[in-house]
Amino acid sequence: MKLFSKKKLHEDAIEISLSEFISVTGGVIAGIFLLDLLQNIDLLFGLLILYPGLLEMNGNIYSSLAARLSNLLLLEKIKTKHDLKDFILKNIFAVFFLSLVVSLILGLIVYFFVYFVLHTNNLSLVYTAVLSSLFCTIIQFPLTIYTTMLVYKHKLDPENIMGPDITTISDIISVISIIIAIKVLI
Repeated sequence: MKLFSKKKLHEDAIEISLSEFISVTGGVIAGIFLLDLLQNIDLLFGLLILYPGLLEMNGNIYSSLAARLSNLLLLEKIKTKHDLKDFILKNIFAVFFLSLVVSLILGLIVYFFVYFVLHTNNLSLVYTAVLSSLFCTIIQFPLTIYTTMLVYKHKLDPENIMGPDITTISDIISVISIIIAIKVLI
């Protein structure tokens, strides 16, 4: 018995290569959006510290959400809309809680770092972290569920595709959310 057929390896290689190409392209797009953010960096010096943490946090939360959903789909544990609804209800609180609590902690760490190192009292760093995380969660949660389901319905392996794609989409949405949060707060 062969573990891997040439056809399956070829299909996986194409899926993974396309996924990585999209990931790299998305990283460039996120960088372009970041250029707009750098014009405001003199107002919020701590964003240089906050930015990587928020991107990593969002990428990790939503890629693991996509991985859990992919696993359940491939193991055929989600067969009906009721099963999907149950999965969403179980995960929505966890995602919101993780996003908001971790962004609050991250914002406080950055605030205290800037306060003790630069002697600048700028609570907008905490507000920016939490507000951008809220914006990102509102957009990214349904997008992750929908995208994973779409990939699975098109008979592609979501475990090959969703990891890099969701982290890239999350990077782009995170940068846009940070920019929106800064514009709202300042």
